[in-house]
Amino acid sequence: MLHFFWNGYVMREQSLAMYEYSNLEIAKWAEHYLSQYTSFNQTSWHRGKVTESPNDILLGHLTWDSLSIEEQQTFGRLVHDWVKENALSPGAAAHPNTYILTPWVPHWPDNWTDHMPFMKTQLHAASKIFALCGKIWIERTLASTESTPQVQVKDKLVHCNMGLAAHNFRWHKTKFNEIGERQILHISNLAPYKGFELTCQSVDGLETMLHVATKSLPDRKIGLMEFHVDGQAYVFNYIGIINNHYSVFEEWVINDCDFYIHTAYEDAQATTILENCARGLIPLVTPESGFASPHAI
Repeated sequence: MLHFFWNGYVMREQSLAMYEYSNLEIAKWAEHYLSQYTSFNQTSWHRGKVTESPNDILLGHLTWDSLSIEEQQTFGRLVHDWVKENALSPGAAAHPNTYILTPWVPHWPDNWTDHMPFMKTQLHAASKIFALCGKIWIERTLASTESTPQVQVKDKLVHCNMGLAAHNFRWHKTKFNEIGERQILHISNLAPYKGFELTCQSVDGLETMLHVATKSLPDRKIGLMEFHVDGQAYVFNYIGIINNHYSVFEEWVINDCDFYIHTAYEDAQATTILENCARGLIPLVTPESGFASPHAI
């Protein structure tokens, strides 16, 4: 049996007919495809021991704690470590068939590592690490001689690319707006490594509107906002939290927006780039956003 340690996705009748948040998509399609080849157990990265069989396979994300560092100090760290607890003998670091699947960059930002209490031990204990990332990050990891946790396990890496169920995007661009009416979209959590200040600087002075969707500004009103970088004010249109299978949002995107911009410094492979390519928007990206293509700007 293959045990998939992810976010505990629950399959429903219509799951395969809609596009959801990327982490949910990974768990959904892992079950759909891998269950065709072996017995499959959809489980959670918060679980402990699930098997004592030496023939089972354990594949999953590094244990993720959703609490902030401050909240962890109040409630304590997570107890269960699925990698360690499924070892078959006392003192062993892991089950012999343990594999990690995770986004990958050579230097992980704090808002990743703050939520991974067993990161180092789980990386070292895994037999192989399936690294979801752009080619740039595999190359830089393999070329690095630093003594970071990521470089220390570079011999275990297997490069994987992100994908998505493009057929579940129901709205697609059929024509572009006239020059002067073309607008730009950005979607992210606005974490420092997303490079949002570069996004604002990139479109400064252009006759266009930058629309920004994020979960990181829940208390702000929808509408025009100012963003300050080094004393310079930039204006964008905050559109709130979006839903990929909300038809009103999808129709607005393909009618009003022509470009999707993502100027990250260290993004493994930003799924929002693929999502908006599936809609037909032209991507404006940095190589460090995780994707390289002759069709991107």
